[in-house]
Amino acid sequence: MKTIIALLACMLFASMASADDDPLQAIPARLKLLFETPDILDIAPVVVEADWAIAGWRQDGRGGRALLKKTHHGWSIYLSSGDSLKDAGTLEKIGLSANDATELAAKLKDAEAGLDPSALALFSSFEGTVMMMNEASNGAGGGHEGHAQ
Repeated sequence: MKTIIALLACMLFASMASADDDPLQAIPARLKLLFETPDILDIAPVVVEADWAIAGWRQDGRGGRALLKKTHHGWSIYLSSGDSLKDAGTLEKIGLSANDATELAAKLKDAEAGLDPSALALFSSFEGTVMMMNEASNGAGGGHEGHAQ
């Protein structure tokens, strides 16, 4: 019996680790943990290049894009913005390498190509840029400050 329990515990920990390792699962889970309200938070698309990711989000008639960075604690929200995150030059100014910025912008363009225009309009509706690395990434939720109401 102890052997079965030990095996089940190992399998559970292994499945949890693999989910945390997959950014396409870990990033939406992290964002939902921080920002989920009674309204459904839709996270898509998510694109990843090296230790950087961009995730589109929609909730309660609002939307935007989040730039995330992988740290030793997992994926953390670096900042939230709108269309500026589609631009490789902007990503490079933020601190991504030229190659990572170019690749991430290209992946985002491809991922968003098939989306409904209304989703793209919500992503574009986020005005300005809200730095979040020291706030939301450390577990504090937020009300999407900086978003046009």
